[in-house]
Amino acid sequence: MTINNLAIWNYKYHMEVSFLKKKYYNFRLPNTIYVVIVSLISFHGNAQDTSSLKKSAPIYQNPFDLASGGASLTRATQEGVLFSNPSLPAFGEGYFRWIFLRSTLSVGDGTISAARDVAHTGTGNSTTLATNIIEDAFKKPIYVGLDSAAGVLTSNFGIAGFASSKLDVNGQQFGTVGVPQLQIKSNAFAGVATTMSTTLSDYFAIGVGPKYIYNSEVNTSLSVSDASNPSLATSKLTSALKKGNGLSTDIGFTTQYRTKNFDLRLAGVVADFGNTTFTGGLPPWLQTYNAGIGFALHDFTNALHCSLDYRDITDVYGEDRPKKIFMGCKVLITRIFGFGFGYLQGWPSYGMVLNLFLFRLEAGVYSRDEAIQSGLVGQKVYFVSLGFEI
Repeated sequence: MTINNLAIWNYKYHMEVSFLKKKYYNFRLPNTIYVVIVSLISFHGNAQDTSSLKKSAPIYQNPFDLASGGASLTRATQEGVLFSNPSLPAFGEGYFRWIFLRSTLSVGDGTISAARDVAHTGTGNSTTLATNIIEDAFKKPIYVGLDSAAGVLTSNFGIAGFASSKLDVNGQQFGTVGVPQLQIKSNAFAGVATTMSTTLSDYFAIGVGPKYIYNSEVNTSLSVSDASNPSLATSKLTSALKKGNGLSTDIGFTTQYRTKNFDLRLAGVVADFGNTTFTGGLPPWLQTYNAGIGFALHDFTNALHCSLDYRDITDVYGEDRPKKIFMGCKVLITRIFGFGFGYLQGWPSYGMVLNLFLFRLEAGVYSRDEAIQSGLVGQKVYFVSLGFEI
């Protein structure tokens, strides 16, 4: 075989091998992609249970932060850092921050109307009382929230006990079976929240926030006849109650650029890292990725803070986009008085804070969205918060 023939034979051999390899990989590639897609679908189908009443919003928020649009990833008020971004305490002046105690009452406008009717008719007959409340729930949803927190916070460590309870009663003219029903959602939890944070430089901080949580949920519907019978309604609600405990962890990162009168911050938080699972058959709280940006103009005693948060970037809960957007501004005057306004999950919010050394008062109003799609059914919620701090 001549050199030319040998070269031609080698060329043909490599072309055939290359063709076979290409054909082999063309066959394997779609199958590999298919396997990956099926695996991902199977993973999401098995793991992503979105039935929890808790969605992308934090389980607890400082009242003044809520009044200011709820954007707290880059700058949260006092105890709010334990639940928004565990890296935030590392930034700031001094080591010791606060010893605090706070209690908040929130009521929907439908609750106020129902309370007036109850006061007018009295509470002597339980059946009559239940009937009046049912009628009010069909006019406007009834919402009541109670939140409290107490703890201590330093620049590197914080711990607080907390409790939160929310009750939402909504009358639906056409329920799941086409007849009037009361939809009842109640979510209550209590536990201990901690945060550990440190700065890696003047521009970057990291933190982790483990929490122990006792959680309970009721998510059910009652017919009008069942709801009108207090003993029967109590029995059905008790059977629908799920309760359990679990451990939750948030991981936060914050970077900042700071001058004498201007701050700019970017933050990222992985909430419910690895999914928060509970005993007792409760649905999990899914891991979410959240990002925020905020700036502040300030001198020694006055400040303007504006921020924007986008929660659940990968959309694991499938919420309507406006429900994942929190943004607003806070104006603080002489560290004593402040007011805030914002856009909270598709609705306006506003409120004020009065800080008189030990005593602190916060009040305001925001809206809760009662529909799956945002912007359709908003319920005004009024809140007042009392507390002290050192």
